[in-house]
Amino acid sequence: MTFRQKIFLSYVGIFLFFVLLMFPFASGLVTHVVRGAMEERVQDIIQAALASPTEEAMIRHLKDRKDTVFFRISLINDDGRVLYDSHAKRLIGPKFTPEYIVDHPEVLEAFEEGSGYHEDYSQLFGDRFAYFARAFDFKGKTFVLRTAFPFKYINELSHDFTWGFAGLITIVLLLFSIINWFTINYLSQPIQEILSAIIPYYEKRESTFPEIHLTKQKGADEFHKLAETFNALSKRIRSQIENLKQERKDKEVLLESLVEGVIAVDPDMNINYVNTQATKFLNLTEKELIGKPFAITQQSVCEELLSNCQQEDQVLTNSIQIQKLFIDLVASPKKDNTGAILVMQDKTNYHKLMEMRKDFIANASHELKTPITIIRGFAETLHDSPDLPKETFKEITDKIVRNSIRMTNLIKDLLMLSDIENIPISHLKACNLHAITTKCHQQLLDKHPDAQVFLAPEDSTPFDLIAEPHLLEMALFNLIENAAKYSTPPAHITITMESNDKGIEWIIRDRGLGIPEEDLEHIFDRFYTVDKAHSRKMGGSGLGLSIVKTIVEKHGGTVTIASTVGVGTTFTLFFPLLDIPLES
Repeated sequence: MTFRQKIFLSYVGIFLFFVLLMFPFASGLVTHVVRGAMEERVQDIIQAALASPTEEAMIRHLKDRKDTVFFRISLINDDGRVLYDSHAKRLIGPKFTPEYIVDHPEVLEAFEEGSGYHEDYSQLFGDRFAYFARAFDFKGKTFVLRTAFPFKYINELSHDFTWGFAGLITIVLLLFSIINWFTINYLSQPIQEILSAIIPYYEKRESTFPEIHLTKQKGADEFHKLAETFNALSKRIRSQIENLKQERKDKEVLLESLVEGVIAVDPDMNINYVNTQATKFLNLTEKELIGKPFAITQQSVCEELLSNCQQEDQVLTNSIQIQKLFIDLVASPKKDNTGAILVMQDKTNYHKLMEMRKDFIANASHELKTPITIIRGFAETLHDSPDLPKETFKEITDKIVRNSIRMTNLIKDLLMLSDIENIPISHLKACNLHAITTKCHQQLLDKHPDAQVFLAPEDSTPFDLIAEPHLLEMALFNLIENAAKYSTPPAHITITMESNDKGIEWIIRDRGLGIPEEDLEHIFDRFYTVDKAHSRKMGGSGLGLSIVKTIVEKHGGTVTIASTVGVGTTFTLFFPLLDIPLES
């Protein structure tokens, strides 16, 4: 029900209330008026009668005035006798007695209190009358003048007065209602405009609180202040919503950028947030997870951890393995028992590093143990047999020296790996790859004079690169020396340099023995050798290619290998163009 309808119905209710009160009010008012008129008329007659010299003259005066009296009149003395009645004696005839109306209530009341009023049905006239009596003194005696007025005239007056007054009130109320209707309609127009503007938001047909514009009225009244208040609140709400959206977006961007998987659940263990990394860990899509029970992930350890952290209200940790991934779990309860958050940290690389560390320690120990064992064995032989032949003595000492050199080279390579992994950026400077290639070429010819090395391009194109020149020289020499070692003499080696917008490539090709395909995956692992006997014979430590890979990766590059047994091997070293100031 609208505001205007409520006002209209209230006016109708008021009108009906007044109409219901009108009938008793009009009847009472008319009766009061008639009684007042009767009192006034009686007083006038009494005043005129008092001017009579005698009682008989007074009675004659009343008889002479009976035609001017429009209602019944009676005179009663203090002896209780009716001295005069304008109608009763004539109508009743011989049955009339002087005591006919002496005992009526109004007469008795007039003798006692000076005046009396009573309403009663008259058997004589067959109608209801209103009676009024007043006592007065005349010539030392008390008389009562009694009047009667037909009640039907009072009813007619009441009826006429009631409906006349009701008609007047109706007209006034109708005019007032019409005026008020238009006035309220005009004044409530701003409220209707405000409601029309905000109802779509209330009914969720609009997602934002609208701005309110009042069209028909202008000014600084309460409605405009209300509209301005709504607009200010709406602006503030929109601003807060935008801030919340931006904060949520920033948080989502932050969470999406994490390498950790993040999953949020409510107290009922239903998933209400999951980032991209977590979906990758679980091998499920966001659509498959959001709003679903956590049990859908089929990760009972995670589910139990989330449940326990909420029950115990503390951070809990655990770890799981999903396929080939090793994942550490951290479950934390949210405030006010609103759920929990699970963080999934991929520790696969860490586990790999730990495995590599174990393997490295085991391999290093083994590689060091072997020459030490050999040296110890030959040393004990020399100690126990000082009279060995000269040729045998020389052979044993040569083996001791060779294994000592091998052990020295192994320790040197291990220290070199550590140094490379911790080289500071300040050591980087502009390098000429062509000059480095030429220097390595010459060094190789010094050790392997029969090697055939071809450079492409043959001119002195600089191929400048920001790098650590000593390390680049070490990496290139290691590759071309391996190519010479593992090739049937004379070794055939080609070194090609190519550049583009992204970086520079060093390509080293040989026509050596080649590497079996099953060994290519591990060729850069530390201490890995395809032929251990041949490697020891050549004095290799098994760390050369690992050093090469570490050097290239330290410069942000990559190294790849392609090889065919009996055909040869190709190493490709790619170095990106680093944007680092030379002052660094």
